[in-house]
Amino acid sequence: MTGGRPPKIAKLDVVELFPTPLWIIDLAPEEHGPLNQQLRGEIERMLTPRPKIQKGANWQTDQNLHTLQAFQPLCDIAQMAAKGAMRWLGLEDHPLVITGCWANINPPGSHHPRHTHPNNYLSGTYYVQAGPDTAEIVFSDPRAQSFVIMPKPKQFAERTANSRSVPARDGRMVIFPSWLHHHVVSNQSESERISIAFNFMIPQYTETQAAPMWQGNVRSKA
Repeated sequence: MTGGRPPKIAKLDVVELFPTPLWIIDLAPEEHGPLNQQLRGEIERMLTPRPKIQKGANWQTDQNLHTLQAFQPLCDIAQMAAKGAMRWLGLEDHPLVITGCWANINPPGSHHPRHTHPNNYLSGTYYVQAGPDTAEIVFSDPRAQSFVIMPKPKQFAERTANSRSVPARDGRMVIFPSWLHHHVVSNQSESERISIAFNFMIPQYTETQAAPMWQGNVRSKA
């Protein structure tokens, strides 16, 4: 201050460094209604008979659903969404391929712990059966320091938040960077929550790096 008055400022800029995008696509009801009905039927067929799982766990199919004809309509939509994301990033010259696609079936009381999708560039999830409005996927700031000093703001603001939740809805697709930490909250409803996850990678990396590193507990049947 000069002489008790604030200094004159010619210009003030705020630069937001390293933004993390999420792409949220909601299909129209007339689109996702018949699509989800068909997907539910195919997933239920794969689940029969259902393998036994521990309380609080969920069922996961093998990661090859993108190779099955029944899932091609959804994979086409996912490819279109990923292509749009790459265009938004200015990376449209880099085509993406699906390296893994699998169904998650969360019975009441189950959840999915915090994780990432290694060895891929973009990942996503599509909700076949979301359940009640309380269902959500939660994304967390990967920087550990954001959870150390947490001043209380007057009201929630994205620029000071260390997590962000996205409500799950039937027909909703969410695309995100594969390195972004996320988890799925416990299913508090009395019905199953069904989603289909997928990974995308730039083709020259797929043969040696991008296949999922885990095994499903439900066999996929052509």
